Amino acid sequence: MNIKYATYENYNELIKEGFSIVDFFTNTCGPCKVFAKILEELSLELPFINIIKVNLSDYPAFGKELNIDAVPTVLFIKDGKEVERVVGLMSADEVTEKIGQYYYE
Repeated sequence: MNIKYATYENYNELIKEGFSIVDFFTNTCGPCKVFAKILEELSLELPFINIIKVNLSDYPAFGKELNIDAVPTVLFIKDGKEVERVVGLMSADEVTEKIGQYYYE
């Protein structure tokens, strides 16, 4: 699986090149658990996509730094720059549509 977990130390390194999907979640968030399964399935279907998960339960300062007010929050990042942010649960089709929109441009 191509899912990596970010820490304070490796976050910028993980997002600096290419296209990344960054999932901000907490341990107690129900919709986050549903979205985790969607990302796992997508990672098997699309192994070239870089998926990064950030556990705000472990790293709450990330939320403040990046203005994450609710979970799940998903950032779509291209070469280290945020191109879109979606707050709330996304379907697999919605994520796939965003991948098509940003990965291939």
